[in-house]
Amino acid sequence: MERCGPDLTSHRQIRGDRIITSEQKAHFETFGFLVLRQLFTPEEAMIMKRESDEIFEEVRGGGHYTGETWEAVQPFFERKPFLSGLPDDDRIYDLAVSLVGPNPILEVTEGNLHTGNTDWHGSKLPGKTMAHAKIAFYLEPLTKETGCLRVIPGSHTAGPTDPFAPLRDRNLDPDFKPFGLPPTEVPSYAIECQPGDVVVFVEETLHAAFGGKAGRQQHAINVVADPKTEEHEAFIKAMYQGTKFCYRPSESYINSDHPRLRRMVSRLVEWGFETSKV
Repeated sequence: MERCGPDLTSHRQIRGDRIITSEQKAHFETFGFLVLRQLFTPEEAMIMKRESDEIFEEVRGGGHYTGETWEAVQPFFERKPFLSGLPDDDRIYDLAVSLVGPNPILEVTEGNLHTGNTDWHGSKLPGKTMAHAKIAFYLEPLTKETGCLRVIPGSHTAGPTDPFAPLRDRNLDPDFKPFGLPPTEVPSYAIECQPGDVVVFVEETLHAAFGGKAGRQQHAINVVADPKTEEHEAFIKAMYQGTKFCYRPSESYINSDHPRLRRMVSRLVEWGFETSKV
């Protein structure tokens, strides 16, 4: 597979250094994504897959997955033993600190079973100047042809005159041809991956996936920087008011025995945000 920047880090290197390199951080900030190869072992990926399957089955009340619609669960990781510990795992927590700064805030954890294509999207939120990251897990081998994540490097930095505007909102029109091209042919970087790889990106980076089978799993831990200004606090509070699941901390994290998990949600509790019973 063609490489795009420093995406060769092994889980052994991360565990030894416990922090990404300045080169990797620069790659993330410049291109809007970063790939960490085999940050988790195949055995750990199998546990994630098993627990994820259990969550979806429990949420749908024991019914079987039909493959007809996209299924999404938020909060997600908090529902099972191994997954619930991942935000506090050194590999994930130190990654979050490296990318968004000390004392990251947990926005939400999510689980997705995708059906068919995921069309180009990557909305830019007005007033969002805070560092943030989506730490994503793909639990099956994926290629360009079988639904791996595609990104347009650097698209997160577009200003008010945005050349990528036609791609920002999902367009489901079968005749949609941005820039005179079918969506599948828009120049992009395909992040082919294996279970155990971790892909980190920012929501404003244009991203899509094409050709994947029904039931393609993609799960993520979303974090933002600890707010330092009134504007940052106002942004988080506006996002809380405008969404159904974001910034609603799980009671299991609020009352956790792990100080870092408690700290990731403590500001939300201070602000009086409603909580999740999970």
